[in-house]
Amino acid sequence: MKSFVFPQFQIIRDEAKCGQCRGCERQCAFGTHTYDPVSDRLISDDNKCVGCQRCAIFCPRDAIVVRPNPSFYRPNASWSREKLEDVKKQAETGGVILTGCGNDKPFRIYWDHIVLNASQVTNPSIDPLREPMELRTFLGAKPDLMDFKVKNEDVEIATQVSPNLMVETPIVFSAMSFGAISYNAFLSLATAASKLGTYFNTGEGGLPREMREKFGKHAIVQVASGRFGIDAEYLNCAAAVEIKV
Repeated sequence: MKSFVFPQFQIIRDEAKCGQCRGCERQCAFGTHTYDPVSDRLISDDNKCVGCQRCAIFCPRDAIVVRPNPSFYRPNASWSREKLEDVKKQAETGGVILTGCGNDKPFRIYWDHIVLNASQVTNPSIDPLREPMELRTFLGAKPDLMDFKVKNEDVEIATQVSPNLMVETPIVFSAMSFGAISYNAFLSLATAASKLGTYFNTGEGGLPREMREKFGKHAIVQVASGRFGIDAEYLNCAAAVEIKV
């Protein structure tokens, strides 16, 4: 099938320098270079090249140059070449484009830029070196006003307060179902939340039964319109229930 995606790289072979040693054929793991016995010459397929430069490095006569393909689309601020080709690749293969070792896009890694502003902490310490600073926060509904009553010189809260979750470290894991991020990744989030003393949100995929007793007290279970994996035990084993509307 003819692909509508430009080859990412272009292979230029200097026939005058090439000694037909077939070293490039042996070095390439992607089958980019092949020997044609009929014409007695090496042929390179640009569509298979990943730009590792291995063939160019190991060529004894420096007969190969691998460079980015100069072909381009009409300039558009919203639709770059990368975006257009990603759409075409997914349309042709029916798969999702993945990359190893993190994201290959220049997106900001927010986890590396978390800053806790002490000026926003309730009753911040005047001398944080000698006085404790509390980052504890509470999750849950809170009344706008509270009534108090005094009984035998003791002050009691008269307003009925809704249950709240106390979070010692003001970081929680947002909703991500194990059906979306895989069972192992979901288990890792649950384990991290348990060890850090915070909470993770199950998302709308339910909570596997084998995790409920161990991680339920650190789980915020989500109830969404799809009602995936919801049962009475699921709702009762958790620290809180989040209703997704």
